[in-house]
Amino acid sequence: MTHEYVDVAVIGAGPGGITAAHHLRRAGIENFVILERGDDFGGSWRDNVYPGLSVDVPTLFYQFPFARKPDWSRLFPTGPEIQEYNWRVADQLNLHKYFRGNCTVRREVWDDAEQLWVLHIDGDAPVRARFVINAVGGYVNAKPASGIEGIDDFGGTVLRPNAWDPHYDCSGKRVAVIGTGSSSVQIVPAIYRQARSVEIYQRTPAWILPKPDVELSGRVHRLLALPGVGALVNGSALAAMELPMQFLCNVLPLLPRKFLATVMPQYDKIWQSIYRRLLRRNVDDADIRGALVPDYGILAKRPVLSSTFFPALADPSVSLVVDPIERVTADGIRTADGTERPYELIVAATGYELFTDPETYRTGAVVGPNGFDLADDYRRNGMRSYGGSAHPGLPNRWSLVAPQGYVGIAWHTFVDLTARHAVRVIAETERRGAAVAQVRTEAFSRWVRKMHRHGKAISAYTVDSNPGLRTYFVNSQGEALYYRPQTISGAFWFSRFSSFDHYSFTEVST
Repeated sequence: MTHEYVDVAVIGAGPGGITAAHHLRRAGIENFVILERGDDFGGSWRDNVYPGLSVDVPTLFYQFPFARKPDWSRLFPTGPEIQEYNWRVADQLNLHKYFRGNCTVRREVWDDAEQLWVLHIDGDAPVRARFVINAVGGYVNAKPASGIEGIDDFGGTVLRPNAWDPHYDCSGKRVAVIGTGSSSVQIVPAIYRQARSVEIYQRTPAWILPKPDVELSGRVHRLLALPGVGALVNGSALAAMELPMQFLCNVLPLLPRKFLATVMPQYDKIWQSIYRRLLRRNVDDADIRGALVPDYGILAKRPVLSSTFFPALADPSVSLVVDPIERVTADGIRTADGTERPYELIVAATGYELFTDPETYRTGAVVGPNGFDLADDYRRNGMRSYGGSAHPGLPNRWSLVAPQGYVGIAWHTFVDLTARHAVRVIAETERRGAAVAQVRTEAFSRWVRKMHRHGKAISAYTVDSNPGLRTYFVNSQGEALYYRPQTISGAFWFSRFSSFDHYSFTEVST
C-alpha cells in the first residue's frame, strides 16, 4: 500500500479549506493536499441545493477578505450564486491542482516515530502529513432522518435540505416540513404554491425577522469595484461591532453572574413586545400568533431572516402543527393527540451535528501521541481550544472551527483569522527547522481560564437565563461554547501577532 506524503493536509474544501490553501500558498508552502469528502469545493453550499436557499448574512460581509466580489446580484444572494463564487475563487487561486475529491478521512493518527500524521482514507491508501489543518467547518454531519421514529416505514419520499433531489416535483403533493429553522423557513415559501398543502411541524418557535433584501444595481457594483471600497465597507461593520463586543466581553463579566442572569432577560422582554407587534401585522390567527412567540431570548438562538415565511403561512394551503410527533407511519405522520395526517413528501429539516457538541467527535477519529484521544478528552475534561484552533494533545494540528472559536463576524472573516494563525505557526516551525509545534499546556490553560472569565456574560445569558434551551449556542452538555468571548480587534491581533512562546518547537531528530 502506497503512502503519499505531504507537508500539510487540509481536511475540507469549504470556505475554510479554500482560505487555508490561500494562506499556505502566500507563505510559500506548496506541498499540500486538500482532502474533501464531496466532489468539489464549496462545503455546505455545494451540498445544499434545496429550493429557496439563500445566505442570511449580507454578502458585502459574507465573502473571502482576499477575493472580494463587487457584482453580487442581491444583498442576500441565493445558494447557487454563493456556490458559483466559491468555485470561482478556488479556480482563480488554482486550487484544483491540490484538490482530491470523494476522499473521506476516517481517522487521524499521530505517528510518533516519524513525527507526522497518518490520515486513513475510505477505500484508499493513507496520507502521511507533517501538519494537519482541519477545515471541516461548523456543520459537521447532517443528523440522520432515521432519528425520527418510524421514518423508515414511510411509503412516500423523504428529503433532507443537504440531500435534496432537484428533480423532485412538489406539484399537487401533500407535504410535511419537520422543523422551523432556517432551512424550513426558506423551503416553505419556495414550494407552497406548487404543493397541494404544506404542514409545518414546530417543536420550538424561532425568532423570524424581516430580511432587508434588495437587488444591487450596476451603480452599486461599480462603487464596490473601486479599490478599497469593499474592504472599507467590511472594516466599518467590524469597527461598529467593536464597542458592543468590548462591553460584552470586558465590562459585563465584571458583574456577578447571578445579577447578569437576572437583568439581561429584561432586554428580551422588549424584543418580545416588538415581535408580537410584528406577528399581529403578519398573522391573523391569534392561536398561531401565540404559538410562534419564542419563550427564550432573541440572542440565545440564531434568529432566522425571512420576509416570505409569514405570507406563505397566511395562505390557506399552509398550516402550522404544534402537537408533538408521536411517529411517522407508512402514509404520513401521527401526532401525540392521535391525529394522523397523510403525506406524499416529508422534508426532514432536523439540523446538523455541530462542532460544539461532544457527541460529534467519535472515539478513535483523532488520536495523538501516547494514545491521546480528542473525543475522549472532550468528554472527560470539557471542550476547549487555544485561540479557537489548537489543542496541547495534538501536535502539528489545528482546527479552523473549534470550541469557543467563533468570533462574532461573518464566517469567511472568522475562518480567515484561524487559518492565519495556523499557517503562521506552520511557517515559524519551518523557519526554525523544527519537526513539531505544539501549544504549551500552561499557555492553553491560561487561555481557557481567560475565555471562561470573558465568557461569563454570554454563558449567564444563554445558559442561566434560558434554562434547558438547546441551540447552536448551547451544546448538549449545557455549555455555551460557540462564541469566542474576544473583541474583534483582539481576535485580529491574535491571528497575526500572538506569541510563539505559547508553543513548544521540537527540533528535527537526526
